[in-house]
Amino acid sequence: MKKVSLLLFVFVFTLSAVNAQKFKYGHIDGNSVFRKMPEAQKADSLYAQFVKQLEDHIKGMQEDYNAKLKDFREKEASLSDVLKQAQVEEINSLGERIQKFQVSAQKEAEKKQAELFNPVRSKFNEALKTIAKKHGYKFIIDKGALLYFDNPHYSPSSSITVSIYFKIRHFV
Repeated sequence: MKKVSLLLFVFVFTLSAVNAQKFKYGHIDGNSVFRKMPEAQKADSLYAQFVKQLEDHIKGMQEDYNAKLKDFREKEASLSDVLKQAQVEEINSLGERIQKFQVSAQKEAEKKQAELFNPVRSKFNEALKTIAKKHGYKFIIDKGALLYFDNPHYSPSSSITVSIYFKIRHFV
């Protein structure tokens, strides 16, 4: 009976050791690797240029609004009621256009960001899947999502980062 128990214990222990090996996991600083991708850097540059154009346009509209408001305040005392009302309506209309443009610009910026970065994210994810399958990883934990890490001497961006970066640079 003791031999059967011992044999059963060894069998269960071996089985659990085999199962434990099936769940290999890796750590990565995905944001760092993503930002090193040439495609991500190019997308970031294009996005920054796009946003700057929108910001410059808003700045121009705001300067126009401020100039008209300043001019109105300087001349307000000498204006007739009809001219005051017309200029107030014009200034208010310009303020509303600025607000509408800001909302529209925000939506356009989000759309442009998705347009530029989604293909790069897809390429990153495909490379990550390829590396994970090649090395037998069942889980890849991103440093940005890591809630607890007990070893300060071990970088969450282990050697898998180098492999993924290399794979991404030479992927398809």
